[in-house]
Amino acid sequence: MINFLYNRSDLAKVYLPVKQMLQIDRVSEITLDGMNCEMDLCGHWAFPLHFPEDPIFPGCLMIEAAGQAIAIWAWHHGVLGKPRLARVSASFEGKVGPSDGILSFEVKIRRRRNICFGKVELLCGQRRVAMVEETLAWVI
Repeated sequence: MINFLYNRSDLAKVYLPVKQMLQIDRVSEITLDGMNCEMDLCGHWAFPLHFPEDPIFPGCLMIEAAGQAIAIWAWHHGVLGKPRLARVSASFEGKVGPSDGILSFEVKIRRRRNICFGKVELLCGQRRVAMVEETLAWVI
């Protein structure tokens, strides 16, 4: 059994979106240069809306979740201020649906003062579904 570092209720302390816009459900590992976290797909609010007859998890929410993961890492390492998205690029390699169960994030981060450069690999099981690169800057 995995002991999670943070779950949804813990993440309320971090400067992140709230309620349904909080995409990360659990953080299992944080290191000096990365982290692993998860999102539950089963019952996610996006599926009945996008698209009811062919539910596909939106790429924009994958990008949002990747940014949240980077922000959680930075908060854990004491970066102060409010994160702002400065740059993003993403490639999507496969469909994500409710039956996939869990979307996992393997995050690698480089930090320079108040700027974090993240490479986030998104996986459903062993299947890579997206790669997101984001740069976040913190303003005080």
